Amino acid sequence: MKNLHIKSPGEKPGFYPLVQRGEDLKYLSFSILEMSGPLRVHSFESGNEELSLDFYSGPVRVEVDGWSADIAPRETMRDVGSMVYVPAGAKVTITRLNGDARVTIAGAEGKPGGAPVLVTGGEAMKNNVGKDNWSRSVFTHIANNIDAAHLIAGETLNQPGGWSSCPPHKHDRFGPPSEVPMEEVYYFQVEPRQGFGFMRVYTDPSDPEAFDHAYPVEHGDTVLIPRGYHPVVACPGYSLNYTWILAGEGRTYGAWSDDPKHSWIKTA
Repeated sequence: MKNLHIKSPGEKPGFYPLVQRGEDLKYLSFSILEMSGPLRVHSFESGNEELSLDFYSGPVRVEVDGWSADIAPRETMRDVGSMVYVPAGAKVTITRLNGDARVTIAGAEGKPGGAPVLVTGGEAMKNNVGKDNWSRSVFTHIANNIDAAHLIAGETLNQPGGWSSCPPHKHDRFGPPSEVPMEEVYYFQVEPRQGFGFMRVYTDPSDPEAFDHAYPVEHGDTVLIPRGYHPVVACPGYSLNYTWILAGEGRTYGAWSDDPKHSWIKTA
C-alpha cells in the first residue's frame, strides 16, 4: 500500500495538489493553496468536481460565477472555520485581501447545476462526542444541509491529550446496520504549531489485505484513509484541529461501524 501520510508542503506560495481523484484515492481529491508574496489571486474551474473550500488564515474573498463571500480569518486554530461548497462546472476565484492565506480544496464527482454555499463556523452543526479523555467537538459543514452529490465535510477539534475518531470506526464496505463505503482525508492543524499528534490507520488482522500503520501528525500534514479504522490522539498541551472530507458510495454522515474490540468504551 502507498504511503498514506503526506507531510506539509510548507508555506511557500503555490498550489499543491496532494491527492488525485482516481489515482491516490478513488473518490476524493485534495489540494492546499498557500497564498503569500506575489500570489494574491488564484483562479480555476471546478470541472466535473464539486468542491469544499476550508480556510485557515486570511482574510480572503471567494467568487463563484458572480456569487461572492468574504471569509474572515480564524483568531486561533482552536476556532472552527468557515467552509464554502462549490458546485461542479463553476469558475472560482480566491483573492487574499491582506496578509497570508491558506485554503484547502477537496473535490469529489459532482453533478450539473447547484449553487455555491457559505457555511460559517457558527452555522455548522456542532456535536459534542465522547466523554473523559475521548471527548471532542465535531462540526459538520457540508451534509444534508447542501444538495451535494457526494461530499460530506467538517472539522473536529481535539482537546490537548484527547482522542477522537474513537472508538475506532471504519466505513469501507456495506455492512449492517448502517456502514457504507466512503473514503476520507484528514488535514491537520496544531496549536501551538510545534506540537504533534498520532494517528493509526488499520484493519482487522483477518482482513485479506490487512495493514496497520501509525503516523506522527504535525501542523499541515495530511492523511489519506482509503479504508480501515482511524483513531487520532493529540499530544498533551497541544490542540489538534483537523478538517475531514468524506466521499464514496453513499452520502450519510455516521454510516460507519466501530471496532468491536473497543466499542465497549461507549457504555463503560
